Amino acid sequence: MNGNNELLNRLRQATHSAQALPALPADALDVYSGYALQRLGLEARQEAGERLSGWKIAFAGRAAQQRFGLDQPVYGALTTPMHIAPGTPVAMSRLIQPKLEIEVAIIMGRSLAPGEYRDEDILAAIGEVAPAFEIADCRWQGWAFGAGAFLADNAAAGLYCIGPRTPFDPLLHSGVDYRLECAGALCGEGNTAEREDPPLINLCWLIRRLLADGQPVEAGQVVLSGALLAPMAIQPTTYRLRMFGTELALVFTVDTAPV
Repeated sequence: MNGNNELLNRLRQATHSAQALPALPADALDVYSGYALQRLGLEARQEAGERLSGWKIAFAGRAAQQRFGLDQPVYGALTTPMHIAPGTPVAMSRLIQPKLEIEVAIIMGRSLAPGEYRDEDILAAIGEVAPAFEIADCRWQGWAFGAGAFLADNAAAGLYCIGPRTPFDPLLHSGVDYRLECAGALCGEGNTAEREDPPLINLCWLIRRLLADGQPVEAGQVVLSGALLAPMAIQPTTYRLRMFGTELALVFTVDTAPV
């Protein structure tokens, strides 16, 4: 336990100081230990007054899973201080070594009690969808980690920003176009139906895994469904994500003032 507390304290200090930690040996933590540390870290943040606001999915693609010796995705927790309101400039100084990801935000419309659910049951619990940015911010130097260390770092959950919400339609939203522009130039585009890990499939996996792990799935929680483009280094500029017929803009600045 003392070792766990020491590692969690180091991770907490890395967040506050915006300084990365030396990477652990790849085999220092297994997946089970990583999730256990993640949960302890979440409990500490909740005791400090943070509220659980949702979940993020990572390593949804087979290539990433194979790289880390996994046979399924992983997840991390989102809490209220991680949320950035649209239009709020983000100071680069508050971040360690951030990467930008574009995602589908899925907002749960109703809570799900522990039990067995068909895909249709899970999809019926969705309330809304929205374009989203995740600012992943790894606390291990050089983004070097094994799977357990990544989970102890809460799956590199940093900040997130959600755009205009749209009522969910399971047929209409089974395939959604997305387009990302950086400083006015196209950075990437596609359609979610073309992916090996579509957002709705990822969501169904996550809900079942959370319930199996004894984690709450509650109305109003946000699920970030996995990166739609390769994570990219962030520049001090404006990023615009077009999805669901709406636009979400996010501005990064070199201002040293906190957000």
